[in-house]
Amino acid sequence: MKKLIFIICCFIPFMMFAQEELYQTTRDEFNYGEFRPNNSAPIYGIAEKPGKLMGNIYLDSIFRSSAVVFFKEIVKRYDPNASDSIAGYKLRINLLEKLVEFKMNGGIKGVDNKAIKKIQTFDPAGNTLKTYINGQSLGIDSVGEDHFYDLVYDGLFVKVVSLSVLKKKEPTYHVALSMGDKNAYYYLKTTYFAKIENGKWSEIQNNKNTWLDLTGSREKVMSSYLQQNQLNLKLTSDLRQFFQYFDKIMVE
Repeated sequence: MKKLIFIICCFIPFMMFAQEELYQTTRDEFNYGEFRPNNSAPIYGIAEKPGKLMGNIYLDSIFRSSAVVFFKEIVKRYDPNASDSIAGYKLRINLLEKLVEFKMNGGIKGVDNKAIKKIQTFDPAGNTLKTYINGQSLGIDSVGEDHFYDLVYDGLFVKVVSLSVLKKKEPTYHVALSMGDKNAYYYLKTTYFAKIENGKWSEIQNNKNTWLDLTGSREKVMSSYLQQNQLNLKLTSDLRQFFQYFDKIMVE
């Protein structure tokens, strides 16, 4: 009897050790392994919020008072004698759908970009805010592109326009790591184009050296003017001032 009790006492620590080891193994499998009593049953967790599509799809999201010039061939389809222009409507340009949205009494009316030659928008005081010209009319766009270019400067010797194209930044979220941004974002990428007198349009990098190169033999004079007036050519107002002076010295 004493011998039996001795054997049992020796076996109990071994059983406890074995049970603890099995218990830890089960925990590890449950936490990190493939512990799943029913292989067809899902493992539940807290549902993650889906990402959103953020950003603006308009050149200007505000409906602005406007004056619009249509391509004549478009107007002639309806009335050969009708005017090719309208004014007084509020509009905005939808870059995603390539539509000009007119605010009407009964809602919003969309007109394809390809029907419109030129748009001017105005502030409440009647001052011109922007002038947009169809790329077909400028001779920059190929058939079917139908972008609107912002007229930055329209001078005697140089013309400058900019094109803002809608781009989308995709989500960076990594499911396995639970890291990154779930949202996608619309943003505008702007490119500049310029031409000297009757030359062809060329794409321009928006930096000081490239704009100075465009002035040709007047580059040294324009560089001095730039430094004296501390102009930042990435600002539209300063870029206009820069080329206004260039036009001035070209006629002297």
